[in-house]
Amino acid sequence: MQRLRAALHVETYSVKSWWDAVLSDNTLPTKALSSLLLLVGWQIWNERNARVFRSKVAPVAIVMRGIKEEVSIWANAGAKHLRNVMPRE
Repeated sequence: MQRLRAALHVETYSVKSWWDAVLSDNTLPTKALSSLLLLVGWQIWNERNARVFRSKVAPVAIVMRGIKEEVSIWANAGAKHLRNVMPRE
């Protein structure tokens, strides 16, 4: 998890350059990290839509729980590589 935190802290000026910089870190599994970044982005986008269009606001803890649940669902459905980047509870 510490490697993931360090890899995600990259200063860039665009999402694409940030994404490329994060994925170029060879210490992390690229497939797992790509999937995780997409899932996090998707959950944040869904929360944004709930706030904008339905005036519903979820606390950060709920959004985080949703991300962890979605990762677990994906891992159980066959995306086993995601288990390597998520902390155990």
